[in-house]
Amino acid sequence: MMRVSSKAGVYALLAATLALPVRRGYAKDLGDILLEKGVITKDELKQAREEEKQKPAETSKIGGVTIPEWINMITPFGDIRTRWEGFYEQGMNARNRFRIRARPGLKVKVSDELSGAIRLATGDANDPISTNQTFSNTFTRKSINFDQGYITVTPGETVGLKPGIFSVTTGKFGVNAYRVSELVWDDDLSPEGAAETFSLMDPKDGLGLKLNTFQWVVDEISNANDPWMVGGQLVGDASLGDTAKWTMAFADFNYQSLNSVAKKYLEPTSKSYNSALANNNSIVKDSSGKIIAYKSGFNIINASTELNFPDALGVPAGWFGDFAYNTQADSQSAGFYTGVGIGKAGKDWYHDSLKKPGDWGCSYTYANVEKNAVLSLFSYSDIDYNQAKASQKGSTNVSAHILRLDYVLLPHLQLTAKAELINALNRKLSDASLSGNPTLLRTQLDAVLSF
Repeated sequence: MMRVSSKAGVYALLAATLALPVRRGYAKDLGDILLEKGVITKDELKQAREEEKQKPAETSKIGGVTIPEWINMITPFGDIRTRWEGFYEQGMNARNRFRIRARPGLKVKVSDELSGAIRLATGDANDPISTNQTFSNTFTRKSINFDQGYITVTPGETVGLKPGIFSVTTGKFGVNAYRVSELVWDDDLSPEGAAETFSLMDPKDGLGLKLNTFQWVVDEISNANDPWMVGGQLVGDASLGDTAKWTMAFADFNYQSLNSVAKKYLEPTSKSYNSALANNNSIVKDSSGKIIAYKSGFNIINASTELNFPDALGVPAGWFGDFAYNTQADSQSAGFYTGVGIGKAGKDWYHDSLKKPGDWGCSYTYANVEKNAVLSLFSYSDIDYNQAKASQKGSTNVSAHILRLDYVLLPHLQLTAKAELINALNRKLSDASLSGNPTLLRTQLDAVLSF
C-alpha cells in the first residue's frame, strides 16, 4: 500500500489532485479514494481542501495581462439616446428642444442561479418617470444618478428545482410586468422593493403561463403606515397554429396609504414638496387650501393583450390593447390604449424594438385615459397637455393619437420618429386653467445607440 512519508508530501499530492482540470465533483472523488486507501487521514483531507479554498481566484491572460476570472462574470450594457423634440399648438409659440438620455450599466452573472446589475441614468433625480436631460443652462454639466441596483436569485439544481421555474428580484429595478403600453407604468420607472416570477407552464408546449408578483415600497414613514404597492399579474401565451400568437395578461395593482404621499410630496408648503412629480389625479384640500389626500384610493385592474401574425401579407403585423380600471374611484376611473403595428419587430408594436440593420416597424396607438384611472405619478411621462398659459401635468384626463416609425440604420443604432396629437379629455375636470382645447402636436426624432 502506498504511503506518503511527510505532511508536505501529503499536501503536495492533494494540491495536485484538487487542481486537476476535471469535471465538477471528480476531485472530491479522488480525495475520497486516497482516504479509503489509507494514504491520508480525514483531518489531512479537510485541511488540504480548506487551504485550496483560500487560494487566489483563477486568472487568465489577455494580451499578456493577467485578468481575474471574475471579470468574465461582468457584462456592460445600456444605451445613449439623443432626441430633438417639438411642441406645436394654435395660439402657442413653437417650442423646440434637444435632449439626451444615457443609461450605462453593468450586469453580473455569477451562475445560472445568481445575477444582478447596477445602472446609472441622466435626468432629474426627483423625477421617477423620466431620465431625459434637456440641453440648456449655457453648457453646464448634466447630472447623473443611481437608477438601478438589484440582485436576482433563480433557484435551480442547488435546491432541487427545475431551472428557471422561479426567480426573485430585490433592490431597485425596472418594471418586470408584461406590458404593451405605458398606460400604467412609464418605461423609465425603476420601482424599489421586490418582485417575483413563477413559470407555471412552458410556452414551448404550445401554451405558456406565468405569474408575476410585486411588493414595491413607495415611501418610508416613521410615524405612520408606509405607502406600498402590492400586486400580481397572470400572463398566458398561446400559439394558434402557424397563423397567430396570442398573449393575454390580467393584473391587480393595489396601492396602500397613498394619502401620506399626496400630503408630503404634492403640497407646495411641505418640506418634502417635489415639483417634478407629474400629478393630475383628483386631490383633497383642507380649509386652508393645503393638499391632505387623494380623492380616491388606487386599486388598478389591468388587462393587456396582443395578437400577432408572423406572416401577414409577407410581413409581421399585429394588434394590441391595454385597459385599466380603478375600482376605488367613484368616477373618471377607466383608461385604455389600443393600436396596430406592422414590421420586423414581430410583436410589442408600441415600442417597435428591432435588431438587425434594415429592420423597420411602424405603429399607431390611440389613448384615452380618465382622470383617476391610473396613478399619474408613475405612468407615461410624454403625454401631458400643454398650452401657452397653462399645462395639465400628468398622464390622465387626456386623449391622444400616437404615430411611430422605427428603422435600424447600423448595428446597435435605431432611428425613431414619433408624433403625438394630444387633447385634454375633459377640460372642466382639469386642475389647470385651460383655454379651449386645441390639439397639441408633440414630435420626437430619436437616435438610440444600444450596447
